[in-house]
Amino acid sequence: MPPAPPALFPTLLLTGALPSPDWLGPAGRQVCVNSTGLRAMAKRVSTTDVSPAATEAIPEPGHERWLRQRFGLPDRYPFAACGPAAAGSSQADWRVDPVHLHLGRDHLVLTDPERLELTDAESSALRTAAAPLLAEEGLELIACSPTRWALVHADPSRALDLQTHALAGALGRSIDAYLPQGPDARRWRRILNTVQMTWHIHPVNAQREARGAPTINGLWIEGPCPQADAGLNAQQRQAAGALANRARHAPGAVIVDDGQGLLHVDDRLMQAQLAGDPQHFRSAWLSVDEQYFAPIARREGPWSQGATVVLTGDSGWRSLSMPPTRGWNLAALWRRADCSAWIDPIDPHR
Repeated sequence: MPPAPPALFPTLLLTGALPSPDWLGPAGRQVCVNSTGLRAMAKRVSTTDVSPAATEAIPEPGHERWLRQRFGLPDRYPFAACGPAAAGSSQADWRVDPVHLHLGRDHLVLTDPERLELTDAESSALRTAAAPLLAEEGLELIACSPTRWALVHADPSRALDLQTHALAGALGRSIDAYLPQGPDARRWRRILNTVQMTWHIHPVNAQREARGAPTINGLWIEGPCPQADAGLNAQQRQAAGALANRARHAPGAVIVDDGQGLLHVDDRLMQAQLAGDPQHFRSAWLSVDEQYFAPIARREGPWSQGATVVLTGDSGWRSLSMPPTRGWNLAALWRRADCSAWIDPIDPHR
């Protein structure tokens, strides 16, 4: 019998793990750098790597950029747009999310859609109101879930031609730089304005406003959705869809098998950043340290044969590799004194 192929050891993707030092603060930074599991894991690290320089003016969020490259998606397909097909909308051309935009000091800011608590009934009523407006433009609106929708080119001769930006990158920020560009940008703004006016007077929003809930006053478009030419096999499509559709605020990691080994994606550090709470981030880091870094250092559980840990930030990532060996990596011992470099943000255009 031929020898069995070597086992693929798992990868841990920690989104939002490279915060700004100014936001985290010196004390918080020291808590992270000196965490027990991280320092123990430093003895095991064989190689470190950082993301390649970005070519676009506004890079994708680090975790979505890494995931797109992990799955081999061409640049034109944002990772989040893998969601509709996995949710049953195999003909989807664009992912669209109902959102709430609130007025900042002098700009509109995107609220995290996962905090909107949009019900099935509310979602259905708003889609019904918007459907005829979109139909006039040759577009069909499909529901994947209450908070995740898709657009289909019902009339291919009037297909949208846009360059979009990731919703995950725009969360909590002024949306000006993240609005769609391209030949149909003005057309999409006109469509969106019509939908917004319809929803402004809709009973769903009147009821939400009365109970103090954010109104639904916009659509975030992202895509195009990967088609057959994206090169994903069935296993990859299922895994990518599960990650694109995951609830970031759900407890615990999402674990998928994409054919390259088990991929664990944990969003608790990104949740803390989205909440704007450095204390929450420090607590979340210590939780991650206990749940992941310490067992990885001890080679316990799924990490017994090795691991790759990927720390992502706004637009880049840093990966730490621990090879499938039980020997101590003496050449890496010096890194114990330089763990601080591991959580530094990465300049995407360096």
